[in-house]
Amino acid sequence: MLSPEISFWIMLSVSLGFAGWFGWKHGKHSALGAGMAASLLAGTWFEIVVLDTRINVTMATAIILLFVYCTHSWREIFRFLGPLDYLIGAITIWHVIVDTYYGEQPLAVAAQAYGQWMLPYAAGRYAFLHRESLPKLAPVFAIVGALVSVLCLTEAWTGVNLWETIFVSRDDLVNFNGQLRYGIAYRACGPTRHAIFLSNVLLTLVPFAVLLTQRGIDWFPKLGKWNQWLGPVLLVVLLLGVASSISRGPVVTLVLAACLAFAWLYRPAAWTVFALLVISMAWIASDWEGFVRLLETDSNDRKRAAVLVVDEQEESVVYTGTRNRLVNLQVYVPILIQGGPLGYGTIDSTGFPPENLPGLPTDPQVRKRLGIVDNAFLNNGLRFGWVGLALFTGLFFMASSTAFQLSRRASTYFFPLDQRYFLAAATLTIAFLFEIATVFWSYDYAFWVLFGFGLIAGLSSQLKRPDFVE
Repeated sequence: MLSPEISFWIMLSVSLGFAGWFGWKHGKHSALGAGMAASLLAGTWFEIVVLDTRINVTMATAIILLFVYCTHSWREIFRFLGPLDYLIGAITIWHVIVDTYYGEQPLAVAAQAYGQWMLPYAAGRYAFLHRESLPKLAPVFAIVGALVSVLCLTEAWTGVNLWETIFVSRDDLVNFNGQLRYGIAYRACGPTRHAIFLSNVLLTLVPFAVLLTQRGIDWFPKLGKWNQWLGPVLLVVLLLGVASSISRGPVVTLVLAACLAFAWLYRPAAWTVFALLVISMAWIASDWEGFVRLLETDSNDRKRAAVLVVDEQEESVVYTGTRNRLVNLQVYVPILIQGGPLGYGTIDSTGFPPENLPGLPTDPQVRKRLGIVDNAFLNNGLRFGWVGLALFTGLFFMASSTAFQLSRRASTYFFPLDQRYFLAAATLTIAFLFEIATVFWSYDYAFWVLFGFGLIAGLSSQLKRPDFVE
């Protein structure tokens, strides 16, 4: 078995090699996006450590190819900025302000903030800043996503993770065992550290496959008449890849995004969707305990159930993996509110559990049970306070709003493409708001969420440069 470092260098060579070949064949501006797509094939635990910082293949690919991009297109870096660009800049600066306020070294914090927020965003923005970037790169991302999905479906069937078998076993940063779930299949995690992270990464690739379902375009010229079938096939495979994690949240996210898209395309249907939403909310409110029990369909989850006394002054609660999200809210929301505009900073809000937060339960066993804060909004709110939480949430609303605006103008500015890619991106971004409210904000998938925001910003920038020529 290989070491993480050797695995890192092998897959980094693959990503950069593919980027070089694709850039040579389709133009230098395509190299960045192609390399990023290829990096999806690398395990997120294939890492090296530089100055006490873990760097995986995707990060390294982005760093190197962005540097190359800046050498030949540096004039484009700060041109035609939009609201999304200012928002990502604001959250990056706020990260630096908060952690510096809490005593961390400014330069180290600035590097960390850039890597966590600006790097993935910039990779997406500049990969899709230029004309023809979307039709050239969408097939690459869709094919890579489908390939990962096929390997994950194999993992769900056999319980064997090919990335661990061929390269190196996952590290212990995230606790995950690929257990048989519902007696149907094993939970696949593919090239990520957890099954839900896998699904979230694949969800960000769904709009590319949706775009390829558009007929009348030779996405793969050498395939001739088979062109019209490959797009739908890739989409189905990618959706099965999302389901291969056997996770409920990502599947619900897909359903919600589909309902939103249907309502957007067929306005009379919006009332039906709204009525179903109201009825569902009314049912949940009237039978909350029944709704939670419905979610607890995993027998293993029920076997691990325990009675938990979160606070000595409160009644005990039944604790399961599903109910963990609800108990998290009960414990951490008051702590978040107490944190004020600045929050508690990275150091004090990091850990499983984050040991240095005030107001946590005193019982060590209870603290351990509640150690994983499965809520991206809580993660960032505890870390960066009310201001950071507002900026973080604003990214999703601004990205979806921008994508909806692009969908209205797609046939004009992105001809011969229609609105389907932009609509898929917009509705999935909204649906993601609910998905990440039940998942820890991990860089394994957070990179690709931010990459998608940058992608939307890059495409939006094209509308401001009608005379721009490659």
